[in-house]
Amino acid sequence: MHQLPPDFAKAIARVVEPGHEAAVAGIIEAATAMDDDRLRVFLQKFAARVRSSPAPVTREELQQFLQDAAET
Repeated sequence: MHQLPPDFAKAIARVVEPGHEAAVAGIIEAATAMDDDRLRVFLQKFAARVRSSPAPVTREELQQFLQDAAET
């Protein structure tokens, strides 16, 4: 298994809504408990959202990505 880069948390914090880092961490933690296919869906949606807009990603968006992944 590959390890996350040392600056992973800082990189995530730069793209999420300020003040919601703890909630986002919980959502990401829940996503990592999913099987590989569902985790892939979550990460693809998260990455697409980061690429599509410079606005901070909200916890509501991430929660929706998690729900969408769970339903696949």
